[in-house]
Amino acid sequence: MFRPVHVLILSCLAVLACLATAPLAGGAFAAQASSDKPDDAAKKAALAEAINTCDRGASVPLDPEAKAPPVQYGALFPFDMNLSKLKDLADKCQAAMLGAPQEKRLTLQWLRVEVALDQPGLTLLLPQVKLLADGGSPEANFLLYEFYSVHRRDSADAGAPPVTRAMALDALQKAGTAGHLTALLTLLRQYTDGPLLRRDARKLVETAQRVIDAPVQGQSPGEWDSQFRAAMPLSIARTTLTADGFTSDEQKKAFHAVETDSQAGTNGSGRSALAYIKALRLGRGTQQDAAKARQLLEARAGQDDDAIPMLADMLAKGEGGPVDGKRAIALLRPVTKNVAEARPMLAGLLLDGKFVGRQPRAAIQLLNAPWDLDAGIRLADLLLDYDGVRVDYPDLLVERLSDGADAGEPGAALALARLQLSDDQQFKSEDQARAMLKPLADGGDRDALWLYASTQYANLDSTSYRPSRREDGLSDDQLKALIDQGQAKKEPQAYLLQAKLLRRGVVYPQDDAKATAMLINAANLGSVEAMVLLGDAYDNGLGVDKSPRERLRAWREAARLGSLKAKSKLANAFTFDSFDRLMTLREGITDRIALYNDGVGRMGAGVFGGGADIELSGLFSGPASSAGTAAVAAAVMDAFREAPAGLEEENLVGIGKALPEEIRVAIETTLKNEGFYAGDPKGYFGPDARKALADWVDAKGPLADAPGPQAAGAQQAAPATDLLAGEILNRVRDKVFTQAQAAKTEKQKLAAIKQLDMLARYGDLPSRWALVRNYHQAKAIRAIVTPDQVTRYALDLLVSKPDGVDKPEFEFIFDLTQIAKERKSRAVGSATLQAIRDDPRLQDPLTLGAIMEQFAYAPDACGSVLDAARNAGVARIGADGCDEETRSALIAYAKAKGASGTDAAARKAAAEEIKTLDAQAAK
Repeated sequence: MFRPVHVLILSCLAVLACLATAPLAGGAFAAQASSDKPDDAAKKAALAEAINTCDRGASVPLDPEAKAPPVQYGALFPFDMNLSKLKDLADKCQAAMLGAPQEKRLTLQWLRVEVALDQPGLTLLLPQVKLLADGGSPEANFLLYEFYSVHRRDSADAGAPPVTRAMALDALQKAGTAGHLTALLTLLRQYTDGPLLRRDARKLVETAQRVIDAPVQGQSPGEWDSQFRAAMPLSIARTTLTADGFTSDEQKKAFHAVETDSQAGTNGSGRSALAYIKALRLGRGTQQDAAKARQLLEARAGQDDDAIPMLADMLAKGEGGPVDGKRAIALLRPVTKNVAEARPMLAGLLLDGKFVGRQPRAAIQLLNAPWDLDAGIRLADLLLDYDGVRVDYPDLLVERLSDGADAGEPGAALALARLQLSDDQQFKSEDQARAMLKPLADGGDRDALWLYASTQYANLDSTSYRPSRREDGLSDDQLKALIDQGQAKKEPQAYLLQAKLLRRGVVYPQDDAKATAMLINAANLGSVEAMVLLGDAYDNGLGVDKSPRERLRAWREAARLGSLKAKSKLANAFTFDSFDRLMTLREGITDRIALYNDGVGRMGAGVFGGGADIELSGLFSGPASSAGTAAVAAAVMDAFREAPAGLEEENLVGIGKALPEEIRVAIETTLKNEGFYAGDPKGYFGPDARKALADWVDAKGPLADAPGPQAAGAQQAAPATDLLAGEILNRVRDKVFTQAQAAKTEKQKLAAIKQLDMLARYGDLPSRWALVRNYHQAKAIRAIVTPDQVTRYALDLLVSKPDGVDKPEFEFIFDLTQIAKERKSRAVGSATLQAIRDDPRLQDPLTLGAIMEQFAYAPDACGSVLDAARNAGVARIGADGCDEETRSALIAYAKAKGASGTDAAARKAAAEEIKTLDAQAAK
């Protein structure tokens, strides 16, 4: 409820304004005051005391009628924030104003105290403040801004705001232009950190200069005034050195100033010292000397926490000395609560995954700082992937981004719009997002335009609801025109949007085939979302034949570019890869558990006590069984290097219980063998084993990105063009296959087989398949192609799985059986060992395990591998050439020895033969 006094004062102000223009009435009042009542003297004394108190406590800066030294707005508030003192001052000023209406200054003095008190009914006084502001009062202009800054988040239910954003910022600028020091201080803060004005180092420097040049604020302005002005030259110098956008001449002048101050050891010289060090680091205003900068930071870090972020950054980047990312992280952790720069910097290192495994949940909490716009933009982007992670005070993040958008901060509007368009229920608000995107789109921002267009139909991405057109925005004809224009410019968003519209049958007739074709175009132009949807199309046969290989290829590329959705789809596909065998343990085991560690896809979290036993069920049977227990256990352990958040006790206990006993035993065995665990490996996975795993993860460091070919499991690439041009290979292959099909005589057949073998030795998969599938039944082929050659060809086909090759494992078994009949199995073992060394894909335990399962169906094949391993001195082989122990030993041997060179030499020689044959044909 409004205070009655405010209603009274409004009427009094009007009456007093009249009294001020009537000297006769004033004289009568004075005469009456001198003679009517015996206590008039006391009232007069009380009025004088009220005026004096109001003058001393609330004198307005830049007021030519001021009777006391100026009191800056911030000085109105008591140091102990006991607002009863401020209320007493308001009462005195009110009494003074009513008792001496002819003293115009008292009205503004009372109004500024009331604005500071900010009590109910304050809006009733704003017309008087606006009237004074319109009359040119710097203080009244500042009060309008102050009212807005305090009340800008008031509920919209209260009606239109009495002071708008534009009005407030205009008033602030007017006050600053007049030289109002508190207004200038506010502008300095806004240009430094926002949020109402766009951060601008150049305007910050200009405003600091205006502080220096500002007029005297009143009689005896005081110590704060002089100190504030005196601080500005160094503030200008520090900003010039630490911010971008200043000339070399400006930086040289600034460097001299901060160097002098940092050496003088004056109050605040610590900030100058850090500016001096940054100048040395970056070579601003002086010769660059990163080593000296780092040395100075090392000396300061122990006594100045503000030096730690810069030192940590240099440690992480290896500037001025060796890289030491782990120390950078260790330095930052203790100061995140008291050094603002430490939080986003630590978050960046935890997300980078270079020194420790990625820790996105921890980074999200560090970035959730409502005062830091840059951190808020990064956080909004991160939450698009981790929409299941809850953040504290989501409204504050929305406010910060909204302020940044209103101020024109780059990236703020789009970051907020994308977040509000996401499925994160903490932020989802499509209408607000579209309202924010519309002016950006109209202003020429193409990203904003495509986001706006893509949301013209609600539920366009939904599989449960029919898309519905929004009433506002673009018409269907405008959407078509925009898509045509975008495709002419090769914008991936144009193809992606058309694909979605075609898929759902809105704007365009429903057409799955054309929709998938548009997804291919968008994916080829780099759209990660299109890659994910393209993988879905190949998975479900939408407008294209189902293709497990193409599905994985699309998802893998999207995952490589950072899509967690694609990575999750890959991990979930692993369980169903029993037949195609196109995936790796890294994708199916390591990445799946790492995603769970980071909270991605935890459907059972909070419902089934963590849900690890449910969400990881079935993960260790099926295709994983081919790799062997030790390899699966290693993949599980690697998941914690990739996502160390899983080492948190509650998470780790749940995962431990979800692991099969033999996997737990294998993990404890590895930890014991490597010196991290002292207990007996019984698979109990107790506190000692869990601590050992954490120590192992810390010692091993983050898991490196998987090599491209191994991670993708893709077929072997065509031979390198530096050996043979592709057109030559195609030309010769076409000719050789034509001659082979036309061969009639034994001589012609042998000649064709020799040429096919030439192509096969070069690595040509069609030629290798032609030889492998016919080897066991064609004596002529066996006369040309040796057992070790056909073994290497078959292994390549089994791991490559090229299109058009049907059941190569069966043909390989038949070939191995034929080789055994001819008592040549010894060559199989040596060729297998060479192939494992030459082809990194065969060094994946899952891939090798699945392939060597086929050896068990052929006589002598496993035995030949065991003999070859013994002859080569391979350590720790098992009792059988195909068992898990031997496979692990072969992989370790291959990694230690490196490539044998057999395959490379064969390719090189074959390339020369192909060139010769092509040259002869050209004559």
